[in-house]
Amino acid sequence: MPLFITYFSSTQVNLLFAGFIALIFSTYFHVKEKEILCVVFLIIAATLIFCFSASLDPFLNLWDERYHALVGKNLMNHMLTPTLYDDPVVDTDYSNWGESHIWLHKQPLFLWQIALSFKLFGISEFSLRLPSIILGVIVVLICYRCGKLLVSKRVGFIASILFMSNIYITELISGRQMSDHNDLAFLAYVSLTIWSFIEYYYSKNKFWIYLTGIFAGMAILTKWLVGLLVYFGWLVLRLQQRKFKFSANKDLILSVLVALLISVPWQIFTFITYPEIAKKEFEFNAMHFSTAVEGHQGPFWYHFNIFNSIYGSIASFLIIPALYFLYKKIRDKNLYFSLLSMVLIVYLFFSLAATKMPSFTTIIAVIIFIAFAALCDMIIENISKRISLKWIKNIIWVISILIIPCFMYNVELLQENHTTWKKNNLYTVGLIHNKNVFLSLELPENSVLFNSKGHFIEAMFYTGFPAYSIIPSKKLYIDMKKKKRTVAIFIDKNTILPDYLDQDTSVIKIEQEILFN
Repeated sequence: MPLFITYFSSTQVNLLFAGFIALIFSTYFHVKEKEILCVVFLIIAATLIFCFSASLDPFLNLWDERYHALVGKNLMNHMLTPTLYDDPVVDTDYSNWGESHIWLHKQPLFLWQIALSFKLFGISEFSLRLPSIILGVIVVLICYRCGKLLVSKRVGFIASILFMSNIYITELISGRQMSDHNDLAFLAYVSLTIWSFIEYYYSKNKFWIYLTGIFAGMAILTKWLVGLLVYFGWLVLRLQQRKFKFSANKDLILSVLVALLISVPWQIFTFITYPEIAKKEFEFNAMHFSTAVEGHQGPFWYHFNIFNSIYGSIASFLIIPALYFLYKKIRDKNLYFSLLSMVLIVYLFFSLAATKMPSFTTIIAVIIFIAFAALCDMIIENISKRISLKWIKNIIWVISILIIPCFMYNVELLQENHTTWKKNNLYTVGLIHNKNVFLSLELPENSVLFNSKGHFIEAMFYTGFPAYSIIPSKKLYIDMKKKKRTVAIFIDKNTILPDYLDQDTSVIKIEQEILFN
């Protein structure tokens, strides 16, 4: 964790520093074998670090956070009617998901979470990201618990630190990484299915059957059918156990039925209420495997090529030995192959799929982090064997653990991406400027914004008015008059207004430039 933090705000510096201090306390209590205090400070550390992540950008990020924010805001008023254009005043084609009225482009659970956060804590960028903070902390706990069950407390502890120190996770929570809160929520709910499956494997308590189904259903309601991943691993486990009879698999079938009971009603509701839109979105989702939608393409090895971007600069060199040492250390080899099968099927499936997006494979991140933790544990263990004094072993252990966030958490890179430290960061400068422009507007209640360029989504979020990128045609201008709507239009030095707009004194000309088009 390089100490180049002077370009962050004092609040951000304090959050990051306090998070690191909490991590030191957690490590201390881990060494002292005081598990409850260790986990408490682990939660505090993760919460502070993820709050830092959520504070990085004081604006809505492009692709896709602004869309999620606007739909979440609109859902506050009608939870079963997801809308992008809540007031589609202009008669135009709203069939494109990026400009639609009814917005079924994503499953609704993570959007409901955003809407609830807005309801409880007010509308802001931070409250938009608050559900991702909470789910991120939950995944930290999942890493700890699963690592403990599979191998040891130490492996679980290391895995949890690896997760909270990961820059890619930071960028998802901040809203900067593509698909942002949708992918973070999907990662969390799939991780919850894996955790509850492991709990059931060891305890045989039927409670976990139902919980696995509930979490799988929630995963489907967040992204789609890949949320059923845990059942592939469950089937692999049963094949290893040679349990082929129906009677031996009633638990698995029951869990799947619970997942469907959670997720299917929304699908039925949308097909009944919005049949054309639901059908189109269903077909669009199906296209992802056969067609590179919206230019998201790449070679078969795409997800292997970006492995380092997700897990760290040398992760691709370490993953094979990490999986090997997880195999050596894990308590149950059948469970190892079940978990490994989930990793392999995810990478195979998304490598074969024509559409390539970086976060698709992160749903098995918990397994990957536990494998890396097993590798770290092996290294620390081998060093400790050469030392007889326990207090020196403990010092080496603490230093080794604290090196992980220092090495992984690239503060300098975060500054470069999220502050104006580098003068060429036009993205941050432009979006802060645009937000300030939108918030400064004082317009009549019946206004409609035009010529907002590529930033009509943020314009609607911050102003509450319908916004469009176009300059209205004469026909559209007359239609606005008939509907008694006030035309407000952004103009800059390059804007040439037609006479019917230029000469109408009732048209509000906003002489402020929209940047970063």
